[in-house]
Amino acid sequence: MGSLGQQKPHVVVFPYPAQGHMNPLMEFAKRLVCRNVLVTFIATERIREQMKQAQEGAAAHVTSALQDIRIETISDGLSPDCEKTKDVDMILDLLKKVGGLTFERVIERLNSQGDTVSCIVYDSFLDWVPDIANKFNVPSAFFWTQSCAVYSIYYHFYTGMVKAKDEAGKMRDVITIPGLPPLCQSDMPSFLQPSNTYPSLLKLVLNQFRPVSQATWILGNSFNELEMAEIQSMDSLIPIRTVGPLLPSAFLDGNNPQDQDVGTHLWKTANCIDWLNTKEASTVVYVSFGSLAVISKEQIIEIALGLKASQHFFLWVIRPDHDNEENNDIDDFLKGFLGETVDQGLVVSWCPQMAVLNHPSVGMFVTHCGWNSTLESLSSGLPVLTIAQWTDQTTNSKYIEDVWKTGIRLNRTRDGPVGRDEVEKSINTIMESEEGVELRKNALHWKTLAKKAMVKGGSSDKNIDWFIHEVITRATLA
Repeated sequence: MGSLGQQKPHVVVFPYPAQGHMNPLMEFAKRLVCRNVLVTFIATERIREQMKQAQEGAAAHVTSALQDIRIETISDGLSPDCEKTKDVDMILDLLKKVGGLTFERVIERLNSQGDTVSCIVYDSFLDWVPDIANKFNVPSAFFWTQSCAVYSIYYHFYTGMVKAKDEAGKMRDVITIPGLPPLCQSDMPSFLQPSNTYPSLLKLVLNQFRPVSQATWILGNSFNELEMAEIQSMDSLIPIRTVGPLLPSAFLDGNNPQDQDVGTHLWKTANCIDWLNTKEASTVVYVSFGSLAVISKEQIIEIALGLKASQHFFLWVIRPDHDNEENNDIDDFLKGFLGETVDQGLVVSWCPQMAVLNHPSVGMFVTHCGWNSTLESLSSGLPVLTIAQWTDQTTNSKYIEDVWKTGIRLNRTRDGPVGRDEVEKSINTIMESEEGVELRKNALHWKTLAKKAMVKGGSSDKNIDWFIHEVITRATLA
């Protein structure tokens, strides 16, 4: 790679093609662009088309958010009849084989037209990208989209430094990992729990660390003040630099007031703000289970009846696929439920989550506790009710309740979903009791620290500046 001279550093950002992975990496791309870095964002052809459809008729601030970021597409190898497949092994294998080849061609073309690539920032799920970076003699940055606590857990299990079973082969009741609180089996990421039925996904999450030694930098979507002990405990193993929370600037540090939306939605967003504007301060319960969580029909019914019984206003996001696998059955229930609660709630298929969480009428968040939603709740100063489904959500829920103390955790039982009575009671506790006041106070504390991390001179702001300086230095010396 030749000398940069006066040329801007050029960073290629490559997320795993799913909403929860694209969002933080797009926000990171925006942070780089604001610092005079040329950024190329990689999307699969299917995902790019979905983004375009979702942005049709979107507000100007949504489409303008991406105007300074170049988006290049690659093929994921999936045929149209495979688009709805949930076979993660097949998706990843095709993305590596077909996507890898088309990604190489993108790098070759960018270099040949004078936009020499200085660095590739890649999602940790894409463990084959460092090989391509090495082929082009380009440094790479391993990007972690979950919490630093989960980063530490997976690393300790990957290396065998910590095991789920003791010497006698019995499952440990408590898992002890440096820098983390003691964890029960139910606090662990679901893939590490005895009940895990996804062995291929366990292999995937652990194998993220296989090529990590090839990465020049390791970056994470968190902030020092939130996970200080967890971050410091990894310093002597594989240090991680936090550059988050990676959320739209307008709702966090305010450096870019135009950045009000991540801009990578895969579904059209509904206009729910007008409805929220009709409600008084802190009177609405916001409910959303993210972009991937699959909620059973039974759980949807229990949440619905709990919401209704609480008598609080609610805004509920139910994705176009209804968050469940029994669409026809649930349609009939939802029609009846919506008719009964027409004056109490609003159900939409997707919404601009940060705008909703920061709306004065919203008083709490019912969430699956994915990492993006967790950071969004903390950065918005909202107390939460967590109903974790799988993957890292169980660990995030543990931290929400016991470490950061911003919410109440409801755990599913082996016998079935979280019940309506528990949902109703927990909502009323957060919305009406002194305990709820304390949870809100704690959440506002983390909101202040999240903003502090991202403003000029904050911990994450400094780490982003450090990263760019490192990229420029290496590109200049190459």
